[in-house]
Amino acid sequence: MAGRPPDDEEHRVSKPATERRAHRRVETSFPIQGVPEAGGAVARMMAKDLSLGGLRCTSTADYPEMTRLAVTLLLPLAGNGEAAPVSLQAVVVRRELAAPAISGELRFELSLFFTRVDDTARKRLASFLAD
Repeated sequence: MAGRPPDDEEHRVSKPATERRAHRRVETSFPIQGVPEAGGAVARMMAKDLSLGGLRCTSTADYPEMTRLAVTLLLPLAGNGEAAPVSLQAVVVRRELAAPAISGELRFELSLFFTRVDDTARKRLASFLAD
C-alpha cells in the first residue's frame, strides 16, 4: 500500500522508557559531606532530590562514576531549623559538569546510589521523606 510505512520493528515508534527507580524522589535542599573511600578531602555538596535509594546533588569535587563515597546527609529536623547527620555509603552512578557557581568555582552534578544504609539511617530517611 502506498503511503503506509512498513510494518516492521525498524520503523515502529518505540514506547517511552519505563521508570527504573524503585523509590519515589522528593525535591529538597540540604548540605551533604562526601569523602571518597580511598581517602581525600571532604567535598561540599548540596542535595537536589532524595529517595530511599539515592540522591542527586551538586558537588565542588569531581568524582568519576563508580567512586565509592562515605556520605553524611545533614537532614533538617522538622520545624526547628537544626540538622541531624545521617551516615551511609554510596557510589557515584552519574556525573556531569554543572553550571559554575556565582564565584566561578566549578561544580559537578552527581547522582549517588546508596549501597549501605543501616536500619537507623533508613528510618530517618523514611521519616524525612514522609514529612
